[in-house]
Amino acid sequence: MTRLTITRTIIAGVFLLALVSTLVVKTYSPFATMPLVQEELLEPGDIIFVDIYEGWCHVGHWDHMALFVGNQPYGGVVEATYNGGICYTPLHSFLARDFPAKISVRRLNDIPGRDEIIQRATEYAMAQIGKQFDFTATAAIPLKINDESQHCAEVVWRAYKAAGIDLDSNDTLFLYPDDVYYSPELRPA
Repeated sequence: MTRLTITRTIIAGVFLLALVSTLVVKTYSPFATMPLVQEELLEPGDIIFVDIYEGWCHVGHWDHMALFVGNQPYGGVVEATYNGGICYTPLHSFLARDFPAKISVRRLNDIPGRDEIIQRATEYAMAQIGKQFDFTATAAIPLKINDESQHCAEVVWRAYKAAGIDLDSNDTLFLYPDDVYYSPELRPA
């Protein structure tokens, strides 16, 4: 074999390996994603995680998250956005905004007092509507020390914390969506 043939074979092999690796990673992703969230399958207290940038978030897999609060007054979520602060967003608007982003829904485990915990968590989240967004979180400093301004993960974490459940899986001063996603208190919906 000539040196050129060997080089071409190596390049083709590397290209093929990269292609197969990409397909395998996308096919066997460890994240339970749903191509479409159906409102009738959601329960109040469910946490919706959004992967807007296909796994390329600078601090983890999930870029954004919100708490589904049920039909108050119509199916929607409480979320923190940089341009709207903490707000109530209709579910269809929330899902359409980042379509075709990958989405995963996590749900509180079956534990004693679960219904009361979820009720308190959703009430807390609804009471936060109108508060400011924590702009330090956009600079990758999502601290959880000030409840006057909150980022997306903090709204959900504080809601459940107010109901007696700590969803922070690593208990540091920082709080990212992945910290909540991996909480042992949650399971796939």
